[in-house]
Amino acid sequence: MRLPFLELSGTCREQGQVHGEALKDLIEKNIQIYFERFEKEAKLIRSKVLERTESCLDSLQKQSLNYFEGIGGIAEGSNQGILEIAMLNFRYELLYHAIGKLQIDAVDGCTSYALLPEASVNAHTIIGQNWDWIPDVECAAVTTVSPEGPHHLAFTEAGIFGGKIGLNSEGLGITVNGMYSTGDDWTRFEKPFHLRCFEVLGSKTMEDALDVLIGTPRSCTANFMIGQAQNSIMDVESAPDKYVQISPQGEVLSHANHFTDPDSAEITEPPNPRRYLSKFRCERMEALLNELKPLDVEGIQEILKDHENYPQSICRHPDPDLPQEQHTITKTGVIMDLDERKLWLTNGNPCKNEFTEFSLLN
Repeated sequence: MRLPFLELSGTCREQGQVHGEALKDLIEKNIQIYFERFEKEAKLIRSKVLERTESCLDSLQKQSLNYFEGIGGIAEGSNQGILEIAMLNFRYELLYHAIGKLQIDAVDGCTSYALLPEASVNAHTIIGQNWDWIPDVECAAVTTVSPEGPHHLAFTEAGIFGGKIGLNSEGLGITVNGMYSTGDDWTRFEKPFHLRCFEVLGSKTMEDALDVLIGTPRSCTANFMIGQAQNSIMDVESAPDKYVQISPQGEVLSHANHFTDPDSAEITEPPNPRRYLSKFRCERMEALLNELKPLDVEGIQEILKDHENYPQSICRHPDPDLPQEQHTITKTGVIMDLDERKLWLTNGNPCKNEFTEFSLLN
């Protein structure tokens, strides 16, 4: 089945209302999934999660009234409490911080990539990723006509406002990778992860997007890859108080869930015996891109189906050696042609599901 597809316009609250109404059942399911995940993996009961969420929501209203209004709209449209919807939108900070503190073998996921025009058949800038996450989480594709900035086309989770991975009408795109560092602390109340994604999608230039990512301190660690048509590609490894910018050394770039050189950046990652799996996926992606370039969309689709080192492969599948609550799969394969303003997405593992094409210019 294809991902649900929403066309949004109007104010942020109006966009949120349509999102909430259209995805009401999926949002209810996601709320339940995340509360179960918090309790099983992070040892946080529902009341404690909502208590932390309320603290974050108070800060969000000062950081971005637009995003705050979007969350309020989703709550209204889905008939859910605003704290439950805010929890979905803050789940990166709340869940990653808690898991990172409790588990030295926290499960990683997501493999991002980018191709400069020299590496693509059509001489376009192409970026994308396999986004690996909880098997049962419900997701959607959205196109948004924004009254205040560029229009955008994006992938998101049901109940998370704006977009997580996507591109905009200025030909600027973003991918994401979860990471950890010892400085992660949700109580810092800095701009949350999903707000930064939303603001990158609202940016007109690479400089504006970089300022969104590194212009202010962060609560938790994350990796972002951004690119723009006829411009450039940049990867940003961002810890709470430090960051590293990585440019392509050749014609391609890849990233997974670890710092490329944490020692030189003076960033400390918590110990994790599974980190070698992230390094494998990153190196495998880069090797395939270089081996098979120049690539077209169909060629990239085949790379995103790669099963080398299955199930901990680029196309990720449940690992029977892990407890069920730590199972992770590739929820979507993503390809973005930034010049054509086109996005291809799967609803589930690329090896089992077709890529659906979306265009921002239609």
